[in-house]
Amino acid sequence: MKKSNKKINLSRQYLSAAAYRYLERYATTQANLKLILKRKVYRIVVGSENEKEQSEQADIWIDEIVKKCVTQNFVNDELYAKSRARALINSGNSVAGIKNKLRQKGVSADLINETIEKACEDNPNINLVSAIKYVRKRRFGPFRIREKEENTVKKESGAMARAGFSYAETKQILKATREELEDILYEN
Repeated sequence: MKKSNKKINLSRQYLSAAAYRYLERYATTQANLKLILKRKVYRIVVGSENEKEQSEQADIWIDEIVKKCVTQNFVNDELYAKSRARALINSGNSVAGIKNKLRQKGVSADLINETIEKACEDNPNINLVSAIKYVRKRRFGPFRIREKEENTVKKESGAMARAGFSYAETKQILKATREELEDILYEN
C-alpha cells in the first residue's frame, strides 16, 4: 500500500479529529495526549516556511482540545493511573516500575503516590506478590524449567533488580519452594 504524498492542512478541526481518533483506541493522560498531538504537528509543519507561527498556533489549539477532552471526561488522569497501576500490578511489575511507567505517561507525582498508597493499603504484600508473578512469568527460581547453571541465580537476581525488586525480596523468592510461593500468591 503506497502512502499518499497529499499535503495535510493543519487546522484546529484536524487536530481535534486526531485527538478523538486516538482516544477511541487508547486511554491516556493529558500530558501524553498533548505530546502525541505535538508530534503530529511537528511532522506536518517541519520544513515549512512559517513553521514557528504554525507551531505556536497549534500549541494553542492543542491546549484547548485537551481541556475540552478533560471536561468531556474522555481524559481522566486519576482513572488512568488507577487502572494502569492495577494492570501493571497484575502483570508482575514492581512498585518502583509502576511509578516509573506512570511518570513516563505524564501522571503527576502526587497522583502516582496516592495511587500506590491506595494499592498498598488494599494489599500490603503488593511488591512480594508482584515479584512472585514476575518470577513465575520469567520462569525463574522454583519455576525454572531448565537445568540450573553456575551463574543462573546471578542472572535471575540481576533481572529482578533491573525490574525494581529489592535484594531481600529477590533472595527470599529465589530460595523459596514453588509451593510456598503459590501459597502466598493465591492467598491474596
